[in-house]
Amino acid sequence: MELLNILSEGRSVPEDMVIQLILARLNSADVEHYGYVLSCLPFMSEEFLKIHEQLELIKSLKLTPDFIINIKCADKDLVHRLSGLKLHPETGQLYNRGQWMRVEEFNKKREDKDEEVEKEEEEEKELQKDIIGQMVWTPENLDGNAFARINMYKDTVLRPLEDYISGHNPVFLVELDGNNPPEELHSSVMSRLGSMSIKHVSIPVLLHQADDEESPEEIDTEDLLRSMSSSRAVAPGFRWRRSRWGRTCPVALREGQIISGKPELCVGFQDKMYFLSSQEAYQKFVRNPRPYLLPPMPRPPCRVSIIGPPKAGKSTLCKLLAQHYNASVLDVEVLVQPLLAKVEQERLDKVEEETKQIAMEKIRIKMEQDGEQNSVTGDHPEVQAMVQSALEEARHMRTSPVSLYAEVLEKRVKEIEEAETVFGWVLDNFPKDLSQMNAIQQAGLLPDILFCLRDSDGNQVLKRLYETNKNSVDNAVRKRLQDEQSMKEKQALNQKEPESEVEDEPAQLQTYLETVVEETTADPAVTEKKAVELPDHWDMGYPDSSEMNDYKLQLQQFVSEWGQMQYALTVVHSVLDIGDKSAEDLLQEMVLQMEKPFEHVCWELSAMDLDMEAEDIEAELERAEENSSDNDTAEEENEQGDSTFKRLLGDTHHFCPVALKNHNVLWPCTDEIAAKYREKTFYFSSIEARDSFLQNPVQFVAQTEPLKPPALRIFLLGTRGSGKTANGEWLARQLGIFHIQFREQLQTLIVAKTNKRVPYTGELDSSLGSPEDLEALIEEARGEVEEETKELEEDSSNMSEKEEVVLTDEEEAIKAYLSDGDPLTPQILDMVIAPYWKQEPYISTGFILEGFPHNPDEVQYMLGKQLFPDVVVTMAVDVTDVQRRLFPTFLESWQERRDHRDAQLGVLRDLRKKNREENIAKRRAELTKAENTKLRNHGEEEGDEDDEAASNGEDRIEDMLEEEFPLEEENEDFENEETKEEASERLEAEIAHRYVADENSVVTVTELLGELNIPTVSISASRKLSVVRHQLLRKIQPLLTNRESLFQSCQPISYSMAHQLLLSSYKLHSAFGCWDPINHYKDRDSFQPLQWPLKTTYPLIFHQYIYFFVSKENRNTFMLNPLKYLRQPKPTPSLPVKLAVVGPPKSGKTTVAQMFAEKYGLARLSIGSVVRMVLSKHEHTDLAVQMKKFLSQGSAVPDELAVQCLEVVLMCSVSTTQGYVLDGFPKTLKQSELIASRGIIPMLLFELELDTMEVLRRGLLDKMKPNKPHLTHDSSEILHFRNSCYKQEMEHVRPHFQEQYQNWIPLDGMKSKWWLWNRITKEVSISMKHVSNYLWRTRSGQAASIDRLCITPEELQCRLKEFAHYCPVCLALCCHLVDCSETAALTHAAEFRGNYFKMCGEDHLELFLTTPDHFVAPGCAHTLPQPHLLPKKITESQVKNRFPQQVEMRGFCPVTYLDGKQRYEALVRGKMEYAVEFRERIYIFETRQKQDKFLRIPEAYCNQKLPKKVPPLCEPVPLTSLPTLGYLEQGVAVSVIKALTAVGCLKPKYPFLSIQRSSLVYVAFYLKAFNNKSVEYTRKKYKKKLALFEEDCALIPYLSSTMRGNCRPPEERPIDFEFKLNRFLALGDSPAANSAL
Repeated sequence: MELLNILSEGRSVPEDMVIQLILARLNSADVEHYGYVLSCLPFMSEEFLKIHEQLELIKSLKLTPDFIINIKCADKDLVHRLSGLKLHPETGQLYNRGQWMRVEEFNKKREDKDEEVEKEEEEEKELQKDIIGQMVWTPENLDGNAFARINMYKDTVLRPLEDYISGHNPVFLVELDGNNPPEELHSSVMSRLGSMSIKHVSIPVLLHQADDEESPEEIDTEDLLRSMSSSRAVAPGFRWRRSRWGRTCPVALREGQIISGKPELCVGFQDKMYFLSSQEAYQKFVRNPRPYLLPPMPRPPCRVSIIGPPKAGKSTLCKLLAQHYNASVLDVEVLVQPLLAKVEQERLDKVEEETKQIAMEKIRIKMEQDGEQNSVTGDHPEVQAMVQSALEEARHMRTSPVSLYAEVLEKRVKEIEEAETVFGWVLDNFPKDLSQMNAIQQAGLLPDILFCLRDSDGNQVLKRLYETNKNSVDNAVRKRLQDEQSMKEKQALNQKEPESEVEDEPAQLQTYLETVVEETTADPAVTEKKAVELPDHWDMGYPDSSEMNDYKLQLQQFVSEWGQMQYALTVVHSVLDIGDKSAEDLLQEMVLQMEKPFEHVCWELSAMDLDMEAEDIEAELERAEENSSDNDTAEEENEQGDSTFKRLLGDTHHFCPVALKNHNVLWPCTDEIAAKYREKTFYFSSIEARDSFLQNPVQFVAQTEPLKPPALRIFLLGTRGSGKTANGEWLARQLGIFHIQFREQLQTLIVAKTNKRVPYTGELDSSLGSPEDLEALIEEARGEVEEETKELEEDSSNMSEKEEVVLTDEEEAIKAYLSDGDPLTPQILDMVIAPYWKQEPYISTGFILEGFPHNPDEVQYMLGKQLFPDVVVTMAVDVTDVQRRLFPTFLESWQERRDHRDAQLGVLRDLRKKNREENIAKRRAELTKAENTKLRNHGEEEGDEDDEAASNGEDRIEDMLEEEFPLEEENEDFENEETKEEASERLEAEIAHRYVADENSVVTVTELLGELNIPTVSISASRKLSVVRHQLLRKIQPLLTNRESLFQSCQPISYSMAHQLLLSSYKLHSAFGCWDPINHYKDRDSFQPLQWPLKTTYPLIFHQYIYFFVSKENRNTFMLNPLKYLRQPKPTPSLPVKLAVVGPPKSGKTTVAQMFAEKYGLARLSIGSVVRMVLSKHEHTDLAVQMKKFLSQGSAVPDELAVQCLEVVLMCSVSTTQGYVLDGFPKTLKQSELIASRGIIPMLLFELELDTMEVLRRGLLDKMKPNKPHLTHDSSEILHFRNSCYKQEMEHVRPHFQEQYQNWIPLDGMKSKWWLWNRITKEVSISMKHVSNYLWRTRSGQAASIDRLCITPEELQCRLKEFAHYCPVCLALCCHLVDCSETAALTHAAEFRGNYFKMCGEDHLELFLTTPDHFVAPGCAHTLPQPHLLPKKITESQVKNRFPQQVEMRGFCPVTYLDGKQRYEALVRGKMEYAVEFRERIYIFETRQKQDKFLRIPEAYCNQKLPKKVPPLCEPVPLTSLPTLGYLEQGVAVSVIKALTAVGCLKPKYPFLSIQRSSLVYVAFYLKAFNNKSVEYTRKKYKKKLALFEEDCALIPYLSSTMRGNCRPPEERPIDFEFKLNRFLALGDSPAANSAL
């Protein structure tokens, strides 16, 4: 109202009120969410606050400005703009010159227009003329007044404002050219904000449209959420997601009420939808949704009641729950106690008064009957007795009015609701009964939820009650037992039993009681002293006896009251069994119960969900068709269209989350059994798994980190001979996992017991017969019966021992499996297979399981036990390959057996032959003996016929031997043996047969595994081994490399879709912003170009964020393993790149600048291009007008105007966003100073060095190039002149940048452009890293290195505060004074708290950057002495100027003397060139090192005393007193030797001079060029002459080598031939001596 009064009176609004209005607006709720653009502060007027106070006010705002937009405009241009403004007095609107001049120059109406159109335009024209006629000039905008205001702004506001801007982060500073139109300024600002990935403001969108059908109020929540999810969707396929609030109004919930929202007030915010309950709630939410959505919301209102039996822990839980929700605990009994006492007192007073009146009346009547006439008063004894009796009776009849509880509770609840610091209340054990519950229900104070603590078996409560009343209960138990014991003893004494024993107690106490009985005596007094000891611990925790009946009755009473209340309850209630749970566990259950309505809902995937997906697909197809007409984006949209249709899968992708959680296996599933949770679709292996997920989905999904898949598990299958064992072992080594052969594991179990492997049944070769039969024949042939018998006995004993090895049923089954392929039992598979999924190290490492499963039974076992692999690899091979691989081995085995059998047959033949010969010899001997005996007997009778008879006897013996020992024929079985060809055919047939069986088994198993959705990879094993292994590694290694991202899924989208999603805040920019994560990962140390604009990028959605990539290959790489690339350090916003490239003509600076401009998107600026740009785009500005004056006169644009043009162009969008590279600028020292005065300082300035010869050579090359676009001044003379001018100017420019900014980097221009590119890129990357690190550390309050920041010596000196150039680390750690002033480089300098510090080395710099507080005040232990107490170096001339002051210590070196332990030998004289002044004393030192040592710790060396005897002073010998040879040796020998060495190496021959003359001239130039006594200018001059002399001497060998042979046409001659020939001839035109000297 006050403001309206001021305005109505025509007065100006006071500045204090304006500032209050501004602050109130800045602190409003909507500004907190939407932000602000502040353009009205600071005021030029300082009536209320000074300028610096206004700036401090801006700095102290709750929401300080993030960006500063500085719009620059020249004074004359601004005055011209202000002077053209006209004001409309009625509307107050200002019209600029362009607007009202455009109206005045309204075009005439056309002749072919209709009359109606002409009439309308006439009316519009009349209206515009009226407006023009009403416009007035404003006095303050006239030229004079405008200049005055501008000058006033510069005098009062500009300087403090510039200081404020300089303190702001330069990354968030935007400078604009005020001469640009507003549209272009807005575009520049939005481009800069977009390049920095600034998040758009999230605006709530009302989803219900006016033409939509009204949803009924009683609509089901699920149906409502489904219908609203597609209303006003951001893009096809991107529906609004459900929030944790569901249908509950977030505004009402924040205010402590649970109210369902209305469908017509449903809003979409970011990617979720919310329902508001009223128009007021909708306005609050739209104004600022943050307080209603940020954590801890959604939090239910805390209106809770906790009841339970005594000692159930109600009060403890109330306190914990109230602490969790910042609520207040209400103990109604305590609250109502004062009021109950007052009401009770009033009731007793009333009873007393009524009783007193009645008693007095009764006594009076009685006295009247007795005839007494005395008056009765309240003090009458009988009245007093009756009153006291009535009061006692009334006290025993005390009742608590239930309404009183409700009244007190209502009052306290109102107080809590009005308080701002307390959110809710918790009732402690109230209501206790049905009446109290009805009372608070009538008062509307029922809690939202009631928790009843229950002890199912009663033990916990009784145990706690016993612990609380332990002494009284124990005393009662002890007294009862003593009474019972005494009674029994008395009975025993009365019965005179010989032994007095206490009868057993009841069963429940028998094991716990011990009775200590004194010796039996007849004295009853002794009997009374018997004591009863109770046990230390009861089995149930309390004595289960009659003493606990009262407590049990309390429990029963509570259960009864709760039963009545539970039946009548109308609010949500929950019964919690306390059991052995802790208070924290019960609190967690309560919180879960209270917040369950605000958890994400999980439901089965229904037909409606599938219909919604189909709608999204159809809408996306329509959108793609609409966009297909755009030639630029059609291809991209079509390529990415299919990927948009992918269903958003859950946290375990297509694997069952329940199987992963419970069994740690990956069970691939389909959408046959599916559910949706948080808008994601989860697949399940069974209905039971889905039901388990629906009951508690939180335990199966990712919480704070992505779910981790189990280790890699691979099944390797293949036929025998497919190479699966060799390749499996190799692959396991490559992947670092285990290789397991299933068959070998089974063989190990059998071999450990039988020491013998079990072969396949079909692999036993019986074609060559049994070797045991041959062994038996050999033994038989040997005829060693006894030995054979012994061996048989031994064999039988061994066999018996072997037979004693009895196999178990499991081992027999394994043996049958190995030999015949019989299926194994589940118990055996549990023993062999299951540990690989259940035990370490297989769980964490992974494995390749070869040869399993082998049959369908094993697949069923795998399914039943849920032992799934990640992939099944099958080694596919042809039968011919198997035969080729196995046949040689099989044939070799057959050949070995054949050779062994042949050897056995040979032994058998030899043995038989030997046995026959032995038997024949033995039999011959017998027959010969018999024949001899017969002949002897016959010889006695017939002596003459002895010889004939002997001869006949021998023949007869031979005949008999042949009959008895005939020659044995070979066995037919041995003769009809299998040949090698027959064996080959048989073996190939057997291999083929086994291959068919194995292949059928593999196919069957693979089909069964395919039905389980397990992926199968088929590897062609028929190829070369290296090719097979390459295929294996290529297909399997990504499963391990990208393992961590197995469950992650990405969604490629088009740029237009990404822009739409970001604009609506449905998705957000990632932490990488506009940078490519892949490029950033590959080249972390290199400078990465900013991808801007993003139209040419390839975006992708991952979770809630959008990432941008420079190529499809990078995007596809990211999709394989996104987590790998997201773990890298995120890029930080950095300043635009600012470079400059200078060099002589033809040095390639333009090529390098263009390469940078194209690669990094920088603006390539030459001084000519910026001038042309200003003339074309800002032709009406004062700057353009001034330049046109010079150009129209044929003059060059002055440097001042050219630099102004550069400043204007540098404010364009590309330069401020990505940066610029100056091409060939600055060229002079004046230009360098001008750009520095306007703050244009390149972070790096590269000079491409090139000699004159190379410049001319490149000029000739360019001159010979055909098809030039235009004529250029490219003659050799012009190039030579330009090169000379460049070198002359660079002599001043180079030291300027080296000394002022240390950003000058010389490069060899002779190198290739790629070498230059790599070198420049490396330097730029280092500088950008330094800048980014500096900005980040300074903004976080840390110390930061200031290297490569282009800090001038003046700024450095200004900000070197307490330690000046001395190293603070050395001073703090060692108390050393280390002066770093001689080091101009800032490599080891740092900034902390706005001050600069210089360190002596890299290690000290790291220490300072880590803990700067330890080295600066007040944390530093040592401070720098005063300047006059610091040592400083002085020159020899300064020492001489101090005459007659003498050098301390008579000129001896103090450091050498002290370090030499002050011995006489350590007295060494110092040198005048190493002098130091300390405390007005002069010291000289032997060497520079000792001088530096003194400078570090001068206190240690300054106060020394010389001994009385010192070495004598050495008198110098004059050089002229030496003899001639000595004089030459000491004077000129070194210089002459160097000159002669140089001339000997070069061997110069100058054109048209003799060799002797050339050598003498060269020596003369050399001595002049390297004379240390000459001034720098003279040395440089003669060095140039020496270099030119060397170039001229090189002409003779060049021309002699080039002009050999026949004369060649000009096009075949070298490019620089003519130039060098002309130069050679020119040398001959002038006199030789003059030309040389």
